[in-house]
Amino acid sequence: MILPPKLQPGDVIGIVSPSGSFERERLRPGLSYLRKRGFRVRVGTAVYRRDRYLAGQDLDRAKDLNAMFADPEVRAVFAARGGFGAARVLGSLDYGTIRECPKPLLGFSDTTALQMGIYSRTGMVSYSGVTLCGDVTASGMPEATETSLWNALMRGRFDDMAGVVAIRGRAAEGKLLGGCLSVIASLMGTGYMPDTSGALLILEDVNEAPYRVDRMLTQLRMAGVFDRAAGVVFGQFEGCEPEREEEGTVDDVFRDFSVSVSAPVFWGLPYGHGEGRRVLPIGLRATVDASRGTLTIESQ
Repeated sequence: MILPPKLQPGDVIGIVSPSGSFERERLRPGLSYLRKRGFRVRVGTAVYRRDRYLAGQDLDRAKDLNAMFADPEVRAVFAARGGFGAARVLGSLDYGTIRECPKPLLGFSDTTALQMGIYSRTGMVSYSGVTLCGDVTASGMPEATETSLWNALMRGRFDDMAGVVAIRGRAAEGKLLGGCLSVIASLMGTGYMPDTSGALLILEDVNEAPYRVDRMLTQLRMAGVFDRAAGVVFGQFEGCEPEREEEGTVDDVFRDFSVSVSAPVFWGLPYGHGEGRRVLPIGLRATVDASRGTLTIESQ
């Protein structure tokens, strides 16, 4: 495991857009917010480009990421937004430089592809829970998310996350891996899916009907992802409503899933595309205690 250094006031934060394109105005509140927090920002050369639904050509987006990790003045790398496209740059990243120059990599949703891929190749811890376009407005950031973010990046501290409920099992402990379920499913069969042995798998998604959530969990189960996992923790599944009443709900899917795997299974983690999201360190160890209803992450 490689732990990046903590951020300090005045540090330079590099901004990249490894996934979807967006209008320039969407990023302005995030840049202003970071400057008000006392940071300097360096925007990648491809951030505002557009190639269909992508923020520029794959190689250009990868060059931005590589440049930020290679630049000694840049102390952290933040993703501007999610969407789709991060997986397309995995084959063009300089993993040697990332390993030698670890920096906090912050993103969410589609950034899962980067975070899982980089962890599999380097062991570097990254941070999942915020994108600048998605989470920062003119009025700032949701308080719970903001507190969680800066505690993680500047203090290496993580408050207990409450609301976790056991579906099966009472406790589990392991390194945190995971993120967006559909992105993780798309990594199967590639060389960028980390070994999940002993992992506490965190899963969330948005706007997926229950049968599609079921299909992705079944794919991962048949691929052996859960065979040696320490536990599975479901976060928020926003907008995952059934298309027809007889389909049931995602809660039904989770219950059904829990009897098909040997690992303990939990739900209710405040992490996902809904309100109250916390920032999670991908690669650090954590413990779930259903008797207390908490997930506790080791301090750095």
